[in-house]
Amino acid sequence: MSFAFLGLGGTDEVGASSYLYLLKEGNLLIDAGLRPGAVGEAALPQLDLLTAHPPACMVLTHAHLDHVAGLPVVIRRFPKLRIYCTEATARLALLVLADTLKVSTEQGYPMFSATEMKRTLERLSPIPYFQRITDHGFAFTLFPSGHLLGAASVLIESGGRTIFHTGDVSNVETPVVTAAWLPKVVQQVDAVVSESTYGDTLLPARKEQVRTFVQAIGETLKAGGRVLIPSFALGRAQEITQILQTAMASGLLPSAPIHLDGLARQMTETYQEMLPLLPQALQNRQKTSGQAVFLSGTVNLVKDARERERIIHTERPAVVIASSGMLHAGASPQYARAWLPQSDNALFVVGYQDAESPGRRLLELQQGGEVLLPDGKGGREAVSAYSRVERFYLSAHADRGGLLGMIARYSPGKVLLTHGELGPRSNMAGYLNSKYEVSLPKAGEVVELQDSGRRRGSFINTSPKKLEALKEKHARAAVQVRYDAENHEVRISLPEKLDGSLFGEGEYTLEVLRGKLSRIKLNQRDEEALAGAAVKSEDESVELE
Repeated sequence: MSFAFLGLGGTDEVGASSYLYLLKEGNLLIDAGLRPGAVGEAALPQLDLLTAHPPACMVLTHAHLDHVAGLPVVIRRFPKLRIYCTEATARLALLVLADTLKVSTEQGYPMFSATEMKRTLERLSPIPYFQRITDHGFAFTLFPSGHLLGAASVLIESGGRTIFHTGDVSNVETPVVTAAWLPKVVQQVDAVVSESTYGDTLLPARKEQVRTFVQAIGETLKAGGRVLIPSFALGRAQEITQILQTAMASGLLPSAPIHLDGLARQMTETYQEMLPLLPQALQNRQKTSGQAVFLSGTVNLVKDARERERIIHTERPAVVIASSGMLHAGASPQYARAWLPQSDNALFVVGYQDAESPGRRLLELQQGGEVLLPDGKGGREAVSAYSRVERFYLSAHADRGGLLGMIARYSPGKVLLTHGELGPRSNMAGYLNSKYEVSLPKAGEVVELQDSGRRRGSFINTSPKKLEALKEKHARAAVQVRYDAENHEVRISLPEKLDGSLFGEGEYTLEVLRGKLSRIKLNQRDEEALAGAAVKSEDESVELE
């Protein structure tokens, strides 16, 4: 096949992301990560499949472990492979690979050597966003994906066809990263390959989540307790630091030490050094205050194990932000083992938790239940959880609504859903099936990217005669719309074949989709009725021209 997708990992899971595009001019490999919590070969994507399909070059979308930590294994097989990424991703990848080498060696399953890591870093070719690369026959362009500093989506062009690979994407701006870039007008592509981490979820409003998060921390600190925030070291830890610093400066939180431990400490130092690549608001804040935006106020970088032990055993109120975010390893389990049994403390989860992670199991416990946490010696220790445990949705991934909106902006003939568990992928597929040809690829499965033209809205293979028939059908089904300025009402006259029973009871909103095309939808009021209401509103929508 000369226009196809082959997932090596990260298709029906969140972890070991690695995707190969089989193109007419050559093969393009995107990402090579590891599975968090797994060791040895079990942590890797199916990189053996590259033997039959060697890549012409590679793109690294961002520097999170599940996308970057397997790179040296790829370079071991293809020493001259060129890896394109943004400047920020190249700088952050150094720290992630060094930490991966350290942790995997301590576990007794080193993934690669220091020499292989060095060779990998030498293969990185930083390029700016929006620069079209044509050196390998096919072409590709990186666009900001909003997920992390330096993160990118990829627009691929081959043989007159186009693919939009979302990578990990977020349509919400945070203190440390701007939202994903989207074209101002609909840009039609042959296929979109989209992540689906939260494909079954409509996340709460971020501002409200931040408010309740700060409030919960304040309640714990004022009661004399200590707060542990297990956090992804890259991106999330820096956002949380900014939220807490701002809240303390404005009086929303009592002043207390903010300790950064594990890889979160090193990453935050690197973010401070990379300030010119961060949002302008952060740069302006440092310029105005004259203080380092991440390393000022009550922020403390935990230097060693001795200082960590002192913090663990202190009775003073404090906040600790420590890796890993899922409590798989690192410094966060050490704090959790000591603080979870005490009811005046709190542990707040702020990111995605995979199905087998200690963090996910902790969220499922009743108070006083036991969770198995790493003991720092290669084993697990049962720990009673009497402290306050809550989850706050401060995700760096778009939810279902954000993903559907982004996919619609590219008007694809075909959609492939990856980077998600069974539930989120299947749920999102249900929302897409009526408009697009949808595929849920498995790891190791080759999927043709050209759509069949069967789905409505795909006119690639539609004859002029069929187009005229569609236009005539649309004319017969036209509705008349009149705006009553006195009563501020939009009044609709339906065709004879449609009557008022088309609409269920409830309040409706008028949504402008593009240009003059609009849609009336029944409001979705609560999460319990969300699935049914969404299906109902799709069936009862009327498009207005």
